[in-house]
Formats: sequence, C-alpha cells, structure tokens
Amino acid sequence: MEATLSAGVAVALPARAPADHWFPSFSVPPLVEVRANAIAGLVVGIIALPLSIALAVAIGVSPIAGLYTAIFAGGAAAIFGGSRYNITGPTAALVPILSHAVLRYGPKALPMAGLMAGGILLVMSVLRFGRLIRYMPGLVVVGFTAGIALSIAFGQVNSFLAVSGTDPGLERFHEKTWDTLMHLGSVGLSTPLVGLASLGTLLLWPKAPRLGRIPAPLVAVAAVTGVTWGMGIDTPTIASRYGNLPREFPAPSLGFFDAGLAWDLLPVAFSIAVLGAVESLLSAVVADGMAPTAARHDPDRELRGQGIANLVSPVMGGIPATAAIARTAAGIRSGGTSRLTGVFHAITVLSATLILGGFAGHIPLATLAAILLVVAWNIAEAPEVVRLLRKAPREDILVLVSTILITLFFDLTWAIGFGVLASVVLLLRRLIGLPAAQELLPDENGRIQQVSPELSALIQSRDDIAFFTAQ
Repeated sequence: MEATLSAGVAVALPARAPADHWFPSFSVPPLVEVRANAIAGLVVGIIALPLSIALAVAIGVSPIAGLYTAIFAGGAAAIFGGSRYNITGPTAALVPILSHAVLRYGPKALPMAGLMAGGILLVMSVLRFGRLIRYMPGLVVVGFTAGIALSIAFGQVNSFLAVSGTDPGLERFHEKTWDTLMHLGSVGLSTPLVGLASLGTLLLWPKAPRLGRIPAPLVAVAAVTGVTWGMGIDTPTIASRYGNLPREFPAPSLGFFDAGLAWDLLPVAFSIAVLGAVESLLSAVVADGMAPTAARHDPDRELRGQGIANLVSPVMGGIPATAAIARTAAGIRSGGTSRLTGVFHAITVLSATLILGGFAGHIPLATLAAILLVVAWNIAEAPEVVRLLRKAPREDILVLVSTILITLFFDLTWAIGFGVLASVVLLLRRLIGLPAAQELLPDENGRIQQVSPELSALIQSRDDIAFFTAQ
C-alpha cells in the first residue's frame, strides 16, 4: 500500500452503490476532459514504467510480465471497475505472496494463481463481499502492511549490493536473511555505488524546484542507466539476468493452465484475492476523498473489475494485479477525472514498451532495488506503527506485533486470519465489559456530564473498531 494509513480514523464504504452493470455506461466526453485525462494518464504511465519493471524483478519473473500487467490489467480494471479513479497494475503488496509462489512452484505458477484469484474476486463480487471487506480492522491492515514492507526491503539487499553465491531456493525470511549475511564478503564496490547513486536520486530529485515534478523513479532509471552504460560500469542488469525484452504485442495464451496444480495454488490464489480486494477498495476510498467530484465507487463492482483484470492479465503474459494507491493519487493530482486516466495509463505503458524495450535491458538491478527500497519505506507506515506502539493498549500492541511477525516469518494468509480473529476477540471482550445501558441526559449546554469509565475507554481506544482507514 502506497499511502498513509491511520488505524484511528474510520472511513466507511458507501452504504448504497449505483446500479449493478457488467459494462459501465459511456458517453462521449468533452474534448477538454479527454485532454485532461490523457495528460494524467501519461503522467501515471511514466510513473508505472519503472515500478512495473522493478516489481516484476522483485517477484522473480521477467520484467516484461510487469509491463504487460500494467497494460492489460490496468486497462481492463479501468473499464470494468467500480472506481472512476483507480489505477491498477503490479503492486508492492503482492510481492511477498508472489515471490514465495515463484520459489515454491516456479514462475509458470503465477499465471495460474492469478487466473484463480480473478475467479475468486468475481465470486466475491457476486456475493457482494465488497461491503463486508470494510470490516477488515485498520490495526491489522497496518500490521501486515508493515510486515510486507520489511519483507520487500530485506529482499532487495542482494540486488542492491550484488551479493553472489546465495541460495535462490530459500523461502523463509530468516533463512534468506542469514544466507545474505553469510555472503556479504562477495560484495564489490561498483554495484553498491550504483545503488547509492540511484537511492540518492530518488530521495533528492523531488526536492528540486520545478524539475521535481518529473517522477523520480523515471529520472533515476534514465540517469543511472545512461551513466553505467556509457562508462561501461560492471554491474548486473536486466539483460544480464533476463535477456532483452520483447518488443512485440503479446498473443493471448492459456498454455500455462494446469488443473493438477490448482489445488496446491488455492491458498496462494485466496491470499491474492483477499489482499487485492483490500488494497483496491482502500485505494478507492482514498480516491473518493481526493476527487473533486461527489461520485463514489461501487465496492462490489470494483471487485468485479479486479476479477476481470486478473483473468485478462495471465492470458496476456502478466501477473496478478491490484489497484495502486500512489498511482491512483498521482492520477487525481495530475487532473484525472474519469476512467480515461486508467485507459491512457495503459496506452502509455504499451507505447513505451514497444518503443523503448531495447533500452530497458541496460537498467541496473541495483537501481530497481533502490526504487523498491523507497516503495517499502512509503508503505511501511513507520510513524503510524510507532504511534500505536506508544499509545495503543497492550492487547492491540500484541495484535500488531504478532501480525507483523507472522507476515515476515510465516505467510500473509495466516497473518490476515490471525489479525482479524484477534481483533474480533478483543472487541468482543471490551463490549462484554460495558455496563448496562442507561439514559444520559444533556445539560442546558447540550453536553453529557457523565460517561462511564468503561465506555470512555472504548471510545478512546478506537483502533479496535476502525476498519478501512486513511488520512
């Protein structure tokens, strides 16, 4: 998740949604609106280019799969989704699940898992689960988001430093971390310098007057790639690991379909669907709060759009996708007002892929790792985690820390299940402890003078009953 969360502020999803249609109603927009959304889509597409490549590499698949995901999942979700503003593509939230699946079942398992997740999302839409997912506790969302961020950050160390000799088959966080520490002696000088130069560009470029409007990831990729390529610096690149990227339009294919693997991939597909639903609906809530219009998203229709996107993506060579909060926010800030922003975003990524595919092979892996380190920091919610650790009740702290640790050392599915169950138990425990109902009459100033300590404690400890949350 790429936006600020707060476990203490509840933002409810809409109680009513527009009429349920498979296809949204279209009308010819004014030329001014088309132009505004085309510019917004261009900006978001430029942002999505390096992120899509970096996320695919972090998962362990070819960078072209990330680009195809932004193109086809992004276009499908923009057309069929329930939010006018959501931008869909590969996201950091799915990296731990997908990278774990690649290690266990191989890269060819991802399209199958994505197809199954798309089907699950469609079922969730039909059963109108969009309104139920609002009851995911904000405390749990913060917990597993922080765990995901830590997993992503530690996962980039090998590429950032060019650590060699590590075992690529290790799955557990502690095993991979220890393996990296044992091979730090293999680190040279050139790649860490490339990584630091990339990280410095990412952090300092947004502070530049006027020029800071150009997306920092794009600047870092272009500048550092140009320098390393021009100076012949010896550092691992996309081409050295994955070969040159194809520059032709992909043909639809179901060659990945394997019914025998479906049962093994069911937990993975379920995790993708649940996390994708949470991420997409949270993005839609944030977008509604930022948008200049009063239009609100349809949560069930958004699940349907994400389901269709995840059915289309694997058939076209992509990976599982979900809405991305940061890209959605960038689209709104750039003047996006409709689904056309998502469509133009997909067209931008497609055009760049066909034109600039040869250049992408020279991008250093350390630069992509630096991009993901910044993404991990942005989604980690470190200030929010610190606030909760300092001010939340001990029971809440236990839930938060346990969710983070389970996400890191076990599996996100277990983390979500544990967090929700623990939060429900804590909430029921506090509700049971409330005193019997009593009539509270206001004084002449309209204020209630007496509130029971138990009720006051429940009101002050809002983290237990805060669900989808955003600032």
